[in-house]
Amino acid sequence: MRTFKLMALVGALMMAGAAGCGSPAPPPATPPPPARPALPPRPIELRLDDVNPCSLLTNDQKRQFNIASGSPVVQSSGPNQGPSCLWRAFGFHPDNGWTSGAVLNHGADQALGAERPRSVDGFAATTTTAPGSDPDYFCGVMVDVAPGQALHATYSNESHDVPGMNRKMACDNAMRLAGAMLSTLRTMKR
Repeated sequence: MRTFKLMALVGALMMAGAAGCGSPAPPPATPPPPARPALPPRPIELRLDDVNPCSLLTNDQKRQFNIASGSPVVQSSGPNQGPSCLWRAFGFHPDNGWTSGAVLNHGADQALGAERPRSVDGFAATTTTAPGSDPDYFCGVMVDVAPGQALHATYSNESHDVPGMNRKMACDNAMRLAGAMLSTLRTMKR
């Protein structure tokens, strides 16, 4: 009887050991990363190839923004590559700065993230900020105008001389600039 119990115990241990042998259990499956939200479809495609951003504001629009001729800038490195235009309201208060750009290396979906997408004249738009900038005094808007391209408009008040300025006001200003440029771009592309 004792031998029988000992054999049963050895058999049980051998079976338990055999069950533990072999290949290890596969690790639990890692869930795929969440899908990046997509921008809504654009009403029409407006390619930015060969567009001079300094030409995207009419003289009437420049007067509305209290700016004169812009200074062209070509950005061949950095996150937004393509031609840009800089306008400053030097000597005026508030000291507003405006830029427009033809981003040729990615679309507006590149800036999807912390802030909800907006709309400019039926086109989806995302907002950005610049490293080292105060988001209450700087806002960039990227308008989804074509696959892999975006119209970029920024507003800044580096002197902080606008009373009560906040993120919403800065982005509203950038949206106004984007809307004016988009209107001109649509006219140019007809």
